[in-house]
Amino acid sequence: MTDVVFIGPSLPADEVGRLLPDAVVLPPVAHGDLLRLDVAPGDRVLVIDGFFLQHPPVRHREILDLLDRGVTVAGAASMGALRAAELWPFGMRGVGEVFRLYRDGVVTGDDEVAVVHGPAEEGHRALSVPLVNIRVALRRAVTAGVLTDDEAGLLLDISRDLPFRRRSYRALERSAPPEAATVVGRFLTWHRQDPCDAKSADARMLLSMAATNAPELCPAGTDDKPIDNLHTRFLDSWRSRFAGESVGGHWASDREAAAVLMLLHPESAAWHRRAVLAGLAEVDVADPTVEERASDVARRRGLTGAPPSGWDWLTDRERSLDDREAVLRVMVRAFGTTPHRSLALWMVAPPLRTQALLSAARQVAATAASLNETLIPRMAGHRRSGGRLHFRTEVVDACFARLWGCDTDELEAAAWDRGFVDLASFRYAAEPLVAYVKAFGSPRLPAVGTRAQDNTLAGSAARVG
Repeated sequence: MTDVVFIGPSLPADEVGRLLPDAVVLPPVAHGDLLRLDVAPGDRVLVIDGFFLQHPPVRHREILDLLDRGVTVAGAASMGALRAAELWPFGMRGVGEVFRLYRDGVVTGDDEVAVVHGPAEEGHRALSVPLVNIRVALRRAVTAGVLTDDEAGLLLDISRDLPFRRRSYRALERSAPPEAATVVGRFLTWHRQDPCDAKSADARMLLSMAATNAPELCPAGTDDKPIDNLHTRFLDSWRSRFAGESVGGHWASDREAAAVLMLLHPESAAWHRRAVLAGLAEVDVADPTVEERASDVARRRGLTGAPPSGWDWLTDRERSLDDREAVLRVMVRAFGTTPHRSLALWMVAPPLRTQALLSAARQVAATAASLNETLIPRMAGHRRSGGRLHFRTEVVDACFARLWGCDTDELEAAAWDRGFVDLASFRYAAEPLVAYVKAFGSPRLPAVGTRAQDNTLAGSAARVG
């Protein structure tokens, strides 16, 4: 069993190692991080801290995906408590006081757990105090007889009015009106003698429960609500964008591997055509009668004669093709293309999805990324942080027209034949590979063997988008 812990300002990373030895400790979770994990049923993902402003926050559907796969997901303290309060009916486990406050509707604003913190090099050290910590401290003061309910409510309102970046006990003292100065002084004197940090306490509780294999941290089961309608195009797109492997220090995503295979493999167009036609004819992609069977489907559906609605998928030169070939090309392009945001491995023809080809494609993607890092513009003698030079549209088009042996005015049709719905989608996927092609030419990707389809990741049946 593997434990993965996402931690930041709520608790020092070395304390995680003390409480839960052998855990994989990662920075605060952000959108896409869960999709990168190599976890399986029985593993546990413990979410404590997460980004929400600097980076897009972790999506609910990413957590549901792990739950659906039999991975235990539990949260506490900060982003983990927030997401657990939203997803506990579906099997995400929540631990601690902050979780209960959200689950019971006492706290509703996500700003209550927000803090300003330092960089990773400084251990994400907290530079402000989350409102939920102040809230819990005020409640404890009421229980101890230090404050009345009305006094605690007054101090909570003052704290709530502060921007989350400025919240602290010192800011509370400075922001309080003169008539509340005595109340604030009484509270802070008591708090300094008996300080509490609700988020840190909850984080420790979650880690301690994991270390003792507490039964509360069990996988989602029959007592939880079923997870329906999980696999949408959004989740598929996120998985393609974020899932992948690290190659030479560069993360090569599934989307990048798919782009390499679709754009640079010399057999891509031929196998894409066969895969789309096989899907329409409901036969195996290796069936030698694929085109005949697809033509039969076209005839049964009344698509013979290259109907006017199909002319948009043909170039001027292709309109002189015989009816059979024209219809087959229209079918491939109409049913086998997709926008770049949906680019994923399933779009790659099954015979090109062997482990050997995927590994080679990831290597090309990583090398291309390394080359692109050298395309950083210099501004006044200094490198601009973030961003690089990008190749102009005409350079991208000329590069791939030359690679594919076609004229630039035929480039869109060539892109259709490889699965791209338009030139914009093609250029989005192709531009990161231009530097590689200019430096090395077409990569020597493994050829498709006669039995390559037996080793594909997704089987031999084609999927048509």
